[in-house]
Amino acid sequence: MTETAICIDNITRDFEMVRAVNGLSLEVPLGIIFGFLGPNGAGKTTTINLLLGLLEPTSGRAEVLGFDTRTQANEVRTHSGALLEHPGLYEQLSAEDNLEFYGRIWHMPMNERRDRIKELLTHIGVYFLVMYFLGSDL
Repeated sequence: MTETAICIDNITRDFEMVRAVNGLSLEVPLGIIFGFLGPNGAGKTTTINLLLGLLEPTSGRAEVLGFDTRTQANEVRTHSGALLEHPGLYEQLSAEDNLEFYGRIWHMPMNERRDRIKELLTHIGVYFLVMYFLGSDL
């Protein structure tokens, strides 16, 4: 495996009327905690989507954990994780649907996934029921 977690070389992403990322180059070594900070519209989410291989760059290239984001996007997503903000997505799913979704992402076998979902929901249901009867504000 590589010693570099993220390597971005002059990556650009254009949408119809907007250049969301403009010639970004960046190298992040393994073992470093790194975050994107900036105002809305600065290109943070677009850059993450490029790094996960969910978007194709207009130009430039990027690697995550040694995997090319254009040609090895599945490997990138298998070896990394991201919780992307999609307004309303998680709120529209039930707790069971959310757990099912993440169980599938982690390739849990169906029987194991169903058992674990039942276990978690039963445990959480009992917890909330107890807290309700105790009058706690959670």
